Amino acid sequence: MRIAVALCALVTGSAAHAAGDISLQISAGQLITTKISEDGQPLGPDRVFSGMFSSVSGTWYTDEPGIQIEPGTLAPVSTLQFFFTRALRQWNGSSFELVSGPRVGATFGPPTNSILTPVTDTDSPNLLFPVESNGGLHDHPDWVLEGFDPGVDPFYFLVEARFSTTQPGLEATSPFYIVFGVNGDEAELDALEQYVRDQVIPSPAGPLAIAGLAWMIRRRR
Repeated sequence: MRIAVALCALVTGSAAHAAGDISLQISAGQLITTKISEDGQPLGPDRVFSGMFSSVSGTWYTDEPGIQIEPGTLAPVSTLQFFFTRALRQWNGSSFELVSGPRVGATFGPPTNSILTPVTDTDSPNLLFPVESNGGLHDHPDWVLEGFDPGVDPFYFLVEARFSTTQPGLEATSPFYIVFGVNGDEAELDALEQYVRDQVIPSPAGPLAIAGLAWMIRRRR
């Protein structure tokens, strides 16, 4: 059974979500994850993103999702820090409860600025993204799936991560999620994104709800 069909009961009535880069806003002293299109159009607060690995010279690789922060959001020349917070999960046909043997790596710039999903549910080291002089950035890390040979079958994996910053006075984001596909289908990837929103993430509260309201107000204006 195709995943998009198998998840129908869980996502019935949910609107499709466009693919996009990870962005950030600040609300009540906390970093809040939002989604933004590649051409810079805000898509609203979100905690689920996605990417599809492709085989490049024998390596399962993608540069999506990227990270795109609007100018003026962060302090110039501060550092944005990305880190994994749990071991990689693999879709087992009904949930992401299966702890995966493969690992996802992320690299930006020099090979030394590289991290892997941990083997247990603990924080990884930080992957560093220098904030530009205008207080924003637009970078695409190299995401790689390591230790896995899928053949021709589709597989889907779930990463949990957070952002923090060296800028004083700002709390790290709540955990957010990236669904990665291998030999996958875009419709199934979209369905799994919505599954994570509906079944993995707690109900929105606090800064996320406030950021969502502010975004709606700006859109109406």
